[in-house]
Amino acid sequence: MFMIKSLLSTTLFILFSTTLLLSQTAKITGTIKDNSNNEFLYGVNVIVTGANDTVNVKTGTTTDFDGKYTLDLSAGTYTITYQYIGFHRERMKITLKAGEVKTLDLSLKPSAELIDEVVVSAGKFEQKLSDVIVTMEVIKPTMIQNTNTISLETSVNQITGVDVSDQQLSIRSSSGWSYGAGTRVIMLMDDLPIVSADGDIKWNYIPVENISQIEIVKGASSALFGSSALSGVINVRSAYPTDKPETRVSYFIGVYDSPKTESYKWWDEDFYFNDSLFYQHIPLRNGLYYWIKNPMYSGLNLFHSQQFGNLDITMGGSHFVDEGYRQKEYEIRSRANVNWRYRSKKIEGLAFGMNTNFMAVDKSDFFFWHSDTLPLNTPEVDKLFAPTQAYRVNIDPFIYYYKPNGSKYKIRTRYFGTRQYIPNDTAKNSNGDLYYIEYTYSTNLGEKGNVTAGGVNGYSEVHSNLFGDHFHNNFALYGQLDWKFGRLKASVGLRGEYYKVDTAQTESLVQFGDFEIPFKPVFRAGLNYELFEYTFLRASFGQGYRFPSISEKYTASDLGGLINLMPNPYLQPENGWSAEIGIKQGIKLWEGWKGFVDLSFFMQEIYDMIEFTIGFYDPVTYLPLPLSQGVFGFQARNMADARITGAEVSIVTSGDIGPLKTTVMMGYTYNNPVNKAGADSTASTDNPVLKYRYIHSFKGDLDFEAKRFTFGFNWIYNSPMKNVDRLFCDERDPSTMDEYEADLYAFYYLMSDLFLLPGYFDYRIANADQPYVSFDARMGFKFNEYIRASVLVKNVFNSEYVGRPGDLRPPRRFEIQLTAKF
Repeated sequence: MFMIKSLLSTTLFILFSTTLLLSQTAKITGTIKDNSNNEFLYGVNVIVTGANDTVNVKTGTTTDFDGKYTLDLSAGTYTITYQYIGFHRERMKITLKAGEVKTLDLSLKPSAELIDEVVVSAGKFEQKLSDVIVTMEVIKPTMIQNTNTISLETSVNQITGVDVSDQQLSIRSSSGWSYGAGTRVIMLMDDLPIVSADGDIKWNYIPVENISQIEIVKGASSALFGSSALSGVINVRSAYPTDKPETRVSYFIGVYDSPKTESYKWWDEDFYFNDSLFYQHIPLRNGLYYWIKNPMYSGLNLFHSQQFGNLDITMGGSHFVDEGYRQKEYEIRSRANVNWRYRSKKIEGLAFGMNTNFMAVDKSDFFFWHSDTLPLNTPEVDKLFAPTQAYRVNIDPFIYYYKPNGSKYKIRTRYFGTRQYIPNDTAKNSNGDLYYIEYTYSTNLGEKGNVTAGGVNGYSEVHSNLFGDHFHNNFALYGQLDWKFGRLKASVGLRGEYYKVDTAQTESLVQFGDFEIPFKPVFRAGLNYELFEYTFLRASFGQGYRFPSISEKYTASDLGGLINLMPNPYLQPENGWSAEIGIKQGIKLWEGWKGFVDLSFFMQEIYDMIEFTIGFYDPVTYLPLPLSQGVFGFQARNMADARITGAEVSIVTSGDIGPLKTTVMMGYTYNNPVNKAGADSTASTDNPVLKYRYIHSFKGDLDFEAKRFTFGFNWIYNSPMKNVDRLFCDERDPSTMDEYEADLYAFYYLMSDLFLLPGYFDYRIANADQPYVSFDARMGFKFNEYIRASVLVKNVFNSEYVGRPGDLRPPRRFEIQLTAKF
């Protein structure tokens, strides 16, 4: 009986003590949103400082995917600080009574400073643009929509220091012209590579209808992003829905003007009714369009985003038809994408979902012109007219888990499949499959720093009639530490990478006795110092490493018997480093006019640089042969080491000029890309400048808005291309040559003028000093808050320019765009 009474007394005491303790406990809870669009903000730091009845308190938490937070506190008086990158910091003081539950909902205002733009790609975690250690650019979706971007390379090509020539991407002259067979700049979509299994960027596959932001990192980024990031990164980030549903519909129609040189026009008013090609492929020539004789194009883009409780869904689609401004060139493509994310109700901070994108395309590419007098006509060679049907799909399941202390765990996966079928030439059919998985962990070390670490495995297979069956496998581990020392921010990262293509693999660099680890270590480091308010100095160094793509090593084909594409099984990886010093200065010209100026000086060295080179090769061993022996064609080869030095300045600013809301983006890049060994014997001049590069580039965009009217301009100026392949054109002075050199000159002329590109040799000599100049204009009118119409003129002055040999760029185009947003 005594034991029962004692047990009962103890139980009552515990219950009473617990009740008393709970009655002394208080709680704060709430939801935090973005003031500009009511979107929930996850990862907001909620920091509590103050005192209760006994001790000083410093604690905190972060918001979950629904913008919610909860903190248990004792009774007392506290100061609560809400801070989030890219938003103004908010503070409030509260007093909590015992047992009180206080709800504190808040809307944070985005910072008006462009220099405070939030980016992810520079370090795989959220940072201010001003804090990164490298030069970085951001493209917003309004720029894509205002310029009626049909394929993403158009917007990317508008950025200072970035060039896309015939779909070949280059940052600061890192690449020339390589036929889409490999890239030194990695293309990401939602942080995952979107480069095909054989090493090609599919520009028209990127869903321009669903983009929240494009981030461009300049300089070697292999330490974080792997082999293909030797010279930089472009990351396309998809949009997620806010608490308000959004629907956008955009339709456009355009027409190609006649070329400035009237004789270049290959179409006549009866063409579309006599040519069976367009009866078969182009459904545009009927009804309303009967009276328009010039080639046309049109497209429809759709986008919808909505939240259903904890489920986020975005959907998009596109259909595009292009008759082509060059003979027998056309494109018809349809694309659809669905992204969904579910934010768990049971496990705080857990989210999972899947992004998907699919495209079907029917097109015919234009390779080389007929002649300099008929540059928009296709040569009368069947294999140079190759209608292609292709299908592309990516499926990207993911799981994210965000802990209240700020730690983040991410598992992201991707399957990217490509299918290519060429009815007229089945020998070029090709299928590719890429499988990718990445695990990333990052955590905040208080307010002082951030740690990011992860592992990657990517596997690709290519089954091709063009160059056989091949595979590649890539495995890597990486880590990075970012730390703050007052105004100084330091970053250091390291990656170990294993790469294998068929039997060729990364050379062993780590050994323990007889045991070898074939991992390539890649290092990066950088500093960022805030000298004054909104004055940021930076310096960075990064190593780069790139294994050759399957296409570069194994492509074997011919273009109508004129030019062969030769494999090179001996191709070795290229590696190097890049360094940069720069300053980013926030500016405030007058009230309401803000922005920044960025100045940088850069240097990059690439060892064993891989370049496509035209020459003669043994058809069995694929080794180079003396002139006029063996098989004539292009081959990817390890050339001499390259050095690229230069400087870049850009300005981004916005404000009001009277009633005009104005946005300015412009910049200039000076490049000096040279062969370290001197003049390249395969180049068209004795100048050591690398082939297919520009020395000077000036780009800009001006946008104005006045009530319902908007108008704007953008332009690109690239200085003349210094060098092309010598077999296309030998620009040396024949009068200074000895007999042997003169014979070579005559041979080059004969090959180019009769077999390769008729007329190009003389065209290049006559136009070697011609720069590339493009100027576009646009004007829009908002009928109401939902409907907008725009008129765009591209290549306003109808300039004629040849980029890579045999590729005359488009003439002037007129476009009408109608956009509805609900």
